[in-house]
Amino acid sequence: MFKMLNKKTPIRENSLEKECDYSLHRVSRFTQPSLLLFLSKKPSYGYELIEKLRTLGFHKESVDVGAVYRTLRKLEKEKFIKSYWEKSKIERKKRIYHITDNGKRLLALWVERIKERRQALNKFIKIYQQEIKNRHQ
Repeated sequence: MFKMLNKKTPIRENSLEKECDYSLHRVSRFTQPSLLLFLSKKPSYGYELIEKLRTLGFHKESVDVGAVYRTLRKLEKEKFIKSYWEKSKIERKKRIYHITDNGKRLLALWVERIKERRQALNKFIKIYQQEIKNRHQ
């Protein structure tokens, strides 16, 4: 499908998608605060946390399982979370993670940073809507 970039230049829609790689489906930087958020609600294990990442609107394919476990190990090493092995006769044993007080403080800091980012993004959208988009209509 073609769209007009301006009145003279037609461009392919999918070529624009490649140029604009900012995507909600990329979770690499959002993994740490998301894991802390979920663990602040209740202790959990890796696979369940991975499934919960998808509830934030990320595509299944975009969740890097290895990155999730590396982030969990890093958070534990830095004392933001703790873990223990839960044994069960019926299921495989699971490593259960829970957030520490330091992890709750880190989560609060993340929330402040995300609010700042949201404000910047809202300003960006407002400028576009008021000044740029209206000019091209």
